[in-house]
Amino acid sequence: MSKGKPPLNLIAGIVIISVICVLVMGAPVFTHYNPLEQYPEERLSTLSKAHLLGTDRFGRDIFSRTLYGGRTTLASSFLALVCSLVLGLLIGLTTGMFSGTIFDIIVMRIVDVLMAFPFMVLAMIITALFGTSLMHLLFVVAIIWWVPFARLTRSIVLQVKNETSVAAAKVLGANTRAIIFRELLPKVITPILILATFELGTLILSISALSFLGLGAQPPNPEWGSMLADGRAHFFQAPHVLLGPALFIVLTVLGLNFMGEGLRDYLDPYEIIKL
Repeated sequence: MSKGKPPLNLIAGIVIISVICVLVMGAPVFTHYNPLEQYPEERLSTLSKAHLLGTDRFGRDIFSRTLYGGRTTLASSFLALVCSLVLGLLIGLTTGMFSGTIFDIIVMRIVDVLMAFPFMVLAMIITALFGTSLMHLLFVVAIIWWVPFARLTRSIVLQVKNETSVAAAKVLGANTRAIIFRELLPKVITPILILATFELGTLILSISALSFLGLGAQPPNPEWGSMLADGRAHFFQAPHVLLGPALFIVLTVLGLNFMGEGLRDYLDPYEIIKL
């Protein structure tokens, strides 16, 4: 692992994400408006001291809805990431350990199919069959997003499973579970953590895009993607209605990309794998 000061992009990413998380989690502290409460007499009002980001077509405070909507977007994205990461890790470790077996061949063919299948199309099929809801959207994400974690994990396991430390563990009588979780898993954690940082940003964009299409969180509950969809009809009349969710999406993804790049430079996963 590289030593020295953390790179500036890592620090910048941590600062950006920390500020956004504080704003989102501390929404009741930063705004006194109910995100669902309507003020018809103030509909489409511009930025002001009373409404920092203005109001939407129903007179709801956009700043309040952006902060509370961030809870839905970030929580659902993080939950989907955790489920996908755990599933991908387990599958990648197992297929890598037993590479060349029938199980490995079948799983890798499933991976090929899932990588070739358009994510948006699958989301539309699932929602058409079971209805539009955030839970159905998370289900779609979970059954697709484990693939990159499994592929990376398997490739690392194939690289390190014949190293001296693993061979020594086998000689000392360690069982398969012990080898996987004590010898192979530590080699995988750092590269997977870096990948997860990038994938979280992509997940936020994907979940927001699906909500924009009406396949995720349903109104009147705020969510960044659905807020963009709700305000697009008034873009030329009141462009500020898109400012809040668009700005938070951009800053969040930018911060996560900074963090991923910084972690990659600071932790040097290729060097860790060789240890």
